[in-house]
Amino acid sequence: MAAPLEQWFFDVPVVTRWWTTAVVATSVLCQCNLVNPFQLFLSMGKAAESHYHGSTADFAWLILYSAVTLIALSPLTGMPFLGSPLSFSLVYIWARRNPAIRLSFLRLFVFNAPYLPWVLLGFSVLLHNTLPKDDLLGIAVGHVYYFFSDVYPRINGGSRPLDPPEFWRRLFSTRPPRAAPIPAAAQNE
Repeated sequence: MAAPLEQWFFDVPVVTRWWTTAVVATSVLCQCNLVNPFQLFLSMGKAAESHYHGSTADFAWLILYSAVTLIALSPLTGMPFLGSPLSFSLVYIWARRNPAIRLSFLRLFVFNAPYLPWVLLGFSVLLHNTLPKDDLLGIAVGHVYYFFSDVYPRINGGSRPLDPPEFWRRLFSTRPPRAAPIPAAAQNE
């Protein structure tokens, strides 16, 4: 005989049952800080594709720059984990590069993408009743990267000081390395 809770669960119509399960699971994951709410609708793959157009080297350089900068600045906030601030820096850059995209937050209000980091920050303040300094640091790191890769080149003749070096681009190159040609004498043997 099935337990009462199990019986109740399977008595609920299929769509309602799985919808409710998904909502409860998502809420628990967000409340336990295993998943950030913005990860539910923003994919890093889409963020990379939308601006970098398959340039793995540029996206990897952005992640390296953000991680190293956040680690260097972590003593300022006592940041124990890199995940949330790193995500906030990536979200900030994505949001600034996509100003025309309209987003909906919890279907309560609609806003343009550049406001996404601030909406998420406000939501975090509402949930935790404290200002998340490490997330603010992530936004600051994202802003520095955005400024030097998107704004600064327009006002300073195209110079991009935060672009990856050439060795980094070669490291992520999809072309196989060139092999030395085989001498004709060796081919005949």
